[in-house]
Amino acid sequence: MAEQFSVKFFEENFLQYIDRNKDVFTKSHAMNAYYRSIVGTLINDHLNKNGEIVRRIRNLEEAYNNIKNS
Repeated sequence: MAEQFSVKFFEENFLQYIDRNKDVFTKSHAMNAYYRSIVGTLINDHLNKNGEIVRRIRNLEEAYNNIKNS
């Protein structure tokens, strides 16, 4: 298991979400749904400092692009 909120963590979660929803969503729709849910959660997370939220969003963005282009 990858370190929580690392690029690898998000990549694994993207792939799992895509696989679990393959009968409902296309790859891009599944990725966008997962992305939006994570960003919404991070924006509403009042427990973490801004720098940590920015790091998580950057990792999410990198993972999104890696999986999208694979």
